[in-house]
Amino acid sequence: MKRFVNLISLAFLSWGLLYVPDSQASVTSPLDGVNAFSTATDDITDLPDSPQAQRAAAKQLTIPSSSPIPLEGYRWPSRQITVYMATQDHQVQVAFPVAVKKWNQTKAVHLHWIKSRQRAEVIVTDGDLQTTGNSNVGYVTSQLGSTETQFNPDTHAMIRAKSTLDAAKLRYVNRQYRDHVAEHELGHALGLAHAPEDYQSVMIPRNIRRGISKLDRQALRNLYGLN
Repeated sequence: MKRFVNLISLAFLSWGLLYVPDSQASVTSPLDGVNAFSTATDDITDLPDSPQAQRAAAKQLTIPSSSPIPLEGYRWPSRQITVYMATQDHQVQVAFPVAVKKWNQTKAVHLHWIKSRQRAEVIVTDGDLQTTGNSNVGYVTSQLGSTETQFNPDTHAMIRAKSTLDAAKLRYVNRQYRDHVAEHELGHALGLAHAPEDYQSVMIPRNIRRGISKLDRQALRNLYGLN
């Protein structure tokens, strides 16, 4: 068995934003102040020969002990990161390139598109994400986006990430908000965690009212060793 398979490698599932529309009348969301994302772990055994896995096993990466925005605890071994578009939904196809451009403008990383899904480090797509509801109190909550990442816990190196937007639910929001959701999910794919609700950050877990902020840029540059 190859060396990488022997490593204890985990997959981290980070649920993104919540959109809370009224299903009957104007109500306050009972999810206000509640942790709005979940995590899951799993062994990685299907990527022993991939370039991503080889880089992840190569050397231990430094993660800053403090940051303007919370960090997930891992990052990509290289600042050059490949992205593959795996959706035919037009709105998602528009939102993710905007998000890629915005994160590239931080100059902390360079995300670039490739045509091979197998060789891509980040896959962006659309999907039907979880919805929960309670007709008795008149609210429905829907996940608008999620990001799943695979990483090596020994080296803190990211191996692969997949960011998903729920295209059907995002049709109820304007284009700018949709772009911010894509920025939020790619933030997770780059190694940023959720920010507290009172921060000026695209990484707050719900009700985003702005895009990538100065704090987000500083955190990403710190994570990739530029400050």
